[in-house]
Amino acid sequence: MPRVLLAFEPPDGGVPENVAQLAVGLSRHGWEAEVAGPHEAAPYDALEAAGVSVHRLALARDHARLGAQARALRELSRLLARGDFDLLHTHASQAGVLGRVAALARGTPSLYSPHCFAFASGLPLGWRVAAAAVERGLGRAGGSLLCVCEHERLLALRARVVTPERAYVVHNGCEAPPPALAPDPALRALAARGPVAGAVAALREQKRLDLLIEAAPLVLARAPDATIAIVGNGPLHGQLQAQAARLGLDGDERFALLAFHAPAARALRALDVYVLPSAWESFPIGVLEALACGVPQVVSDVGGNSEAVSEQTGVLVAPNDPVALAEAIAELLLDPQRRAAAAEASRRRHAERFGVARMVAETAHVYEAVLDGARAHAATGRRRSG
Repeated sequence: MPRVLLAFEPPDGGVPENVAQLAVGLSRHGWEAEVAGPHEAAPYDALEAAGVSVHRLALARDHARLGAQARALRELSRLLARGDFDLLHTHASQAGVLGRVAALARGTPSLYSPHCFAFASGLPLGWRVAAAAVERGLGRAGGSLLCVCEHERLLALRARVVTPERAYVVHNGCEAPPPALAPDPALRALAARGPVAGAVAALREQKRLDLLIEAAPLVLARAPDATIAIVGNGPLHGQLQAQAARLGLDGDERFALLAFHAPAARALRALDVYVLPSAWESFPIGVLEALACGVPQVVSDVGGNSEAVSEQTGVLVAPNDPVALAEAIAELLLDPQRRAAAAEASRRRHAERFGVARMVAETAHVYEAVLDGARAHAATGRRRSG
């Protein structure tokens, strides 16, 4: 049975969830997986309970921690030096850079899933220029790219990160929630007075939840019986709370800033409209979870969001526009028939396109293609040297 090492660095969010889905599901397709990640990450308990080996390394999201990066590179190199991995599949930029360097040195075939290129993020310009140069250099050196959406693949080709024949696309997936899963009681209590529109997201700059707070008074003016909720944890909690206070929302029972408690489906099932006004994305898991839960979506038209959201399931809005965001949310809140139709379309779209079983099976096919390519390349090299 071929063996793959899945390496990543974000401790939470969609990336470790995607890694965990692959690690658990690949055995059904003839692959044995082990996982390498940061010292602490959300899915470790579940992975170890499922019998997946977890290697806790010095991988971290902080690009400035050069000492930690050097340690992580040594640790990844030692894992590959065992010689029993047929493939290295790295996820996110830090693991992608370090893992590919280690794989090149060892001669191990590699596959990289960016989950949003660093050069397409909100990093300062100098960092983005450097990140693009690193991606191009590593792409020319070898390895293949597995993008989570078509937008990401096209971005890679435009930036000359990799040639078309080494760029694959497999859309992310998520599980449908169990039918008996109860909605979050705190959010459900808010729904007693009317429909609830809300975001379920990490409180980070990327998600632009400040735009939802700015849009909230406009929404509530048009839909006075509605409630706006933000559910999440993260570094911007105090800043968002202060913004809400400046707009007079802190004393308004129609606005709530709540802590997140897994699973996300508990919060989503209590919403009537899901909102994600991100400044940049690749293919966010939250949108797929909203589809699976049958919650109509209002999301910014960035990254691969348009590959997930259709006209039947929700609304795409221009990024960084709180007025357009407010209008789209209010229109859905005021139209229960449209919401009901969008909810049904959302569940159907998830079942047809974004299930986990489909994602794992397609990823296993890519693994086989990458190994076949590596074998063909090695055979060509042997013929030339002979």
